[in-house]
Amino acid sequence: MIKRNLGILICVLIAVYLLVSPAYALLNFRDFASDVPLFLRYVAIPGLLGIAFLGIGFLAKPSFAMAVGVYGLSVLMALFAFEAFLAFQSISVRLAMLGQLNPAQAETVEQDKNIVRGFALGSLNRFLQTQKLSTALLSGFPNTSVVLCTPDNQIIKYTADRYGFNNPDDVYDLPMDLMLLGDSFVEGFCLPPGQDLASRLRASGFATAGAGIRGNGPLLELATLGRFGPLLRPRHVAMVFFEGNDWENFENELGKPWLRDALSPTAHFGTQSTAQPASLQARVILNRNNSEPINYIDILTRTAMLRNFLALQQTFTRLGLIYPKAAREMPEFRETLHRAKTITASWGGRFTLVYVPRVDRFVGPFSTDRVYDQLRTIVTNAAAAEGIEVIDLREALEGQPDPARMYAPDSHFSREGAAFAADVISRHLETVDRSSRMVTNMR
Repeated sequence: MIKRNLGILICVLIAVYLLVSPAYALLNFRDFASDVPLFLRYVAIPGLLGIAFLGIGFLAKPSFAMAVGVYGLSVLMALFAFEAFLAFQSISVRLAMLGQLNPAQAETVEQDKNIVRGFALGSLNRFLQTQKLSTALLSGFPNTSVVLCTPDNQIIKYTADRYGFNNPDDVYDLPMDLMLLGDSFVEGFCLPPGQDLASRLRASGFATAGAGIRGNGPLLELATLGRFGPLLRPRHVAMVFFEGNDWENFENELGKPWLRDALSPTAHFGTQSTAQPASLQARVILNRNNSEPINYIDILTRTAMLRNFLALQQTFTRLGLIYPKAAREMPEFRETLHRAKTITASWGGRFTLVYVPRVDRFVGPFSTDRVYDQLRTIVTNAAAAEGIEVIDLREALEGQPDPARMYAPDSHFSREGAAFAADVISRHLETVDRSSRMVTNMR
């Protein structure tokens, strides 16, 4: 009797854990069960396993139920042990991403009023309760030191240019070849000065200004182009679209009426002067944040580490079994590309989209392109419909023997990855420029 009850208990516990996944997926059907691979991964397979454990626990012989339960629990505990190991390894990376400082560094930063921790424009505008696009904060803080990350007790930072972006200020002294729009991949997250994407492009001969801030999505990038593009008038504008979170960021941005105004042909994007009050208020917020230490509690409150641990997120990522949410069509994205192309064409520039895949594509024996290509197809089709060329880094990276090495542990470009991406982009733009010159010479 004891053996039967124990066998049932163990099998039920395993079944309950397994059945959480299909229950959550079905409650969020559009995101996690609306496509065949997602349904198989998050509903069918864990659901069948859960039902099988329930059946064995209640219907099989006590000895068999006990053996299956013990073996199943052993496997589950082994997976959690491996997840705990990976989570422990990732703590230092996460703290560095949040900008943790040792006591001496914290004192230095707190005393230096011209240094700020990394920030997201979306969050700052939310704190500022922004109501109008013309007065919104669309760039960083001019001539200010910005902390990108703090790995191994180092402080990796940059000094913002006259507009608040990660560029040497003298880049604006020459005619502009290229303006990069984007998020932390363009800002150069956790890359030392000179190693980021924009710096690599400058080294290849393109006068490049990176206009990226962490957390930006396509609509914020359009607004950035509307404000700074006519001022810089670059020959090329490239919007760097990151597969990992740009679609979700875009959906969130569409919910902000003041930012959605950027889609209007008559949008007033404002200037640095109209945004000056917002910039001053935002500095007050960031100066206050500088005095607040980053600790382990922040990992739990500002990241999904606990939830991911229970879901064995890192373990399944290593196996290639973490699939992204199903992407839904948003016609506003095509509108965003249309507006960006129109704005760029107003001074004779050329607009291009750069597609950056997430590292998860290239990790694990069971990873499959199909679950990622749903979003890629939506994005590239929208670009094609507007006659916009796409520089697809997914295709370029797949030609490499180990694409994952192009990414750092924080899932952004490594130094090698930034150099590789810059080479692909520069070669494409050189080809475009040669073709343009040939057409001009033939006239």
